[in-house]
Amino acid sequence: MVKDADVLVENFRPGVMAKLGLDFDQLTAHNPRLIYAAISGFGQDGDWVHRPAYDQIIQGMSGVMSITGGPDTAPYRVGYPLADTIGGMTAAFAVAAALADRSKAHFIDVSMLEATIATMGWVVSNYLIGGTEPAAHGNENTTSAPSGTFQTGDGLINIAANKDEQWVLLANHIDRPDLLQRDDFATREARKANRFRLKGEIEQALSVKSALAWEEELNAIGVPAGVVLSVPQALASSVIQSRGMIATFEQVPGVGRDIQTLRTGIKWDGAAPQVATPPPRLGQHNAEILGALGQTDLETLKSEGVI
Repeated sequence: MVKDADVLVENFRPGVMAKLGLDFDQLTAHNPRLIYAAISGFGQDGDWVHRPAYDQIIQGMSGVMSITGGPDTAPYRVGYPLADTIGGMTAAFAVAAALADRSKAHFIDVSMLEATIATMGWVVSNYLIGGTEPAAHGNENTTSAPSGTFQTGDGLINIAANKDEQWVLLANHIDRPDLLQRDDFATREARKANRFRLKGEIEQALSVKSALAWEEELNAIGVPAGVVLSVPQALASSVIQSRGMIATFEQVPGVGRDIQTLRTGIKWDGAAPQVATPPPRLGQHNAEILGALGQTDLETLKSEGVI
């Protein structure tokens, strides 16, 4: 099995693979060019090496939850397994980098905690360099104003008038050129300091039309804007449908109906990698995978509760 493998990815707690006889040293004895990626909550060494971890544990310990939500609601977890996703993506990037050097084996140690913190960008940098402790600001973009979520006559819209010229375009388009003459909104810093007063003025102007109408109009004049959608609405949007992000498999065996899955969000040279098969059923590939490991007596493994 190992002699022909290029990459192995595992996300057990540190030490488990060694107990199974499948750790880095044991496997590279058979394949000296193996790329071995180990994803764990806190890494392969350090004070918390043996701690168990799940996505929400990492979200809380990374600081992500402390800045999610508003001042009166935080901490909140992000509404999908963010840390799990970041850990997997970080491992994928590392594996891709390791594939550039096939002269030797590589052991990749991915800490979900560290990978999640590393994605927080200016939130962490502002604290490390500027001493500014991050805080939860809800849907407001603390780096600019007006930039955030606004109520319209029908639904919510995100508007990012981050540049002075975008602010001028926005104020004129919503028929509030008077806002441009006010000292409390005259500069970027002034608008940030008075963001909630400015937000109220803008929302009053936006109340005459729907979010969809404003989205079309504002983007047309060069002010970035987008309606706030539910997941079903996002999946049904014209851009997702036109780019073929959703694959449909008809009458999937073991399910008895059509199912839909997502492809990756990338294209190479204009073509998207397609989803070739539906998700496997539980245990569907046991014989194939365990056979490659040299385990052929599946009945014994089943009777012993291994699989």
